[in-house]
Amino acid sequence: MAAAAALRGIRAKLSENSEKVTSALLLGSFVALAVRSSEQQRELDDMEARTSSIRAANSAMSSTMWAWREELFALAAKPSPPITAARLRHIYGEEEPPMEQGSDDDEEVESITIA
Repeated sequence: MAAAAALRGIRAKLSENSEKVTSALLLGSFVALAVRSSEQQRELDDMEARTSSIRAANSAMSSTMWAWREELFALAAKPSPPITAARLRHIYGEEEPPMEQGSDDDEEVESITIA
């Protein structure tokens, strides 16, 4: 019974100050939204930093792969190369592979060696 009386007392106080209660609830909602927005902004900033880092790494890898490609083509231009320039162009998709006329078991198979 004491609990019921206490609840009635709280309800009476709240109904007397309904504008203050509404204002307090609205203020609490705005604070909660501000905190959530701040967390989301922090996450966005972290993602943007990671994106920049990934783009820089991607650019570095592309440059490295291009340098390797150029080195392979330079190697293919030397006498008795381990791989032909035509094969490299095929690997890099720069031209269609030559159509084979026939298949003989005695044909020499091109081997690839990397020094």
